[in-house]
Amino acid sequence: MPSEESRLIETLRVFCVIAMMWVHVNPGLSSPSAVTSGDYTLVGAVFGNTLGRVSVALLSFVSGYLIWHRSRTVPLPQFAATRFRSVLVPMLVWSALFILFAVLKEPLTGVMAQKIEGIDLDAASLANAWAGITGPTANLSLFFLRDLFVGSLILRAALPFVARAPIAVAAVALVAASGQTLEPLIFRGPILQFLVFGAVAARLGYTLTGIARPLVALPLGYLMSVASLAAYSLPASPLLHPLNLPALAMRAGVSFLVLAFTRATMAGSRRLALHRLGRHAYLAYLMHVPLFGVLWVLWRSLVGGPLEPSYAIFFLAGPVVAFAVAVPVGLALDRAPRVLQIALRGRIVRPERLKPED
Repeated sequence: MPSEESRLIETLRVFCVIAMMWVHVNPGLSSPSAVTSGDYTLVGAVFGNTLGRVSVALLSFVSGYLIWHRSRTVPLPQFAATRFRSVLVPMLVWSALFILFAVLKEPLTGVMAQKIEGIDLDAASLANAWAGITGPTANLSLFFLRDLFVGSLILRAALPFVARAPIAVAAVALVAASGQTLEPLIFRGPILQFLVFGAVAARLGYTLTGIARPLVALPLGYLMSVASLAAYSLPASPLLHPLNLPALAMRAGVSFLVLAFTRATMAGSRRLALHRLGRHAYLAYLMHVPLFGVLWVLWRSLVGGPLEPSYAIFFLAGPVVAFAVAVPVGLALDRAPRVLQIALRGRIVRPERLKPED
């Protein structure tokens, strides 16, 4: 893969993970705060509810694109084992740590802990809270990784069909993954849809660097976003309503705009070398919820609550702080035992080469 495209992908990981973390900054976008119901609602709407939620689709698209280029010849059992190690193992480790921190929060801090969603005494509730087998994980930020893993396996199995009839496979994915059709196999259908769309784009010969060119991405992003907003005001066709095409177009439109912004940022700030942070992005994402929980306790006691104007600073700075913590932790992990590296970030990095083994 050309070095420019590799840098683009790594920079995209940084921007998308930052945006996804905005969705989970305490106390959350569903709770009253300065960025949801106060003076800075536009901040929450743009950075959290738009960029944050769209970034999952964009990262899924990139994953599908990479699966086509890197995994077409990898046998499905080997691919499944690699994805399990790189995606699910660290997810399960950090999910267990989250549950442990939540249980110990009250005795350690004296702050009353809220009931952990999905945790009861029966085995099924505990399994879902930890691994998200048939329902949401206790740490909701990790739940999409379960769908990403399952969707990746489905895509790898379907690659022979993508090679023969890419448009037909995209159409099948669009219909089959709409709404709640595939639950509990897939809970977030757009993840599978954009995984397939990424592989189809690669099969048709499109490149990420080409798609991200401002002359291509900006007009497409603008037109699809405007069309999506216009479609919301029109009566929905009973035949097309289950597909939720306006939401799909909005995800695609904003994704195009993010691609254009990322490529422009790369061209205008080469000295920053943001792509070098890409290898720490997954670790930053895995650890951000427990980290935010600790920071939120300190912020509330020292600065103020979510309705204070100063909360906007906490909201915007949270993902940056998560990366600031993840980078030194990641560098320390480079010299840690292989088992610990896999457990905490899903891949092994050799310090002398700074290159992942898979």
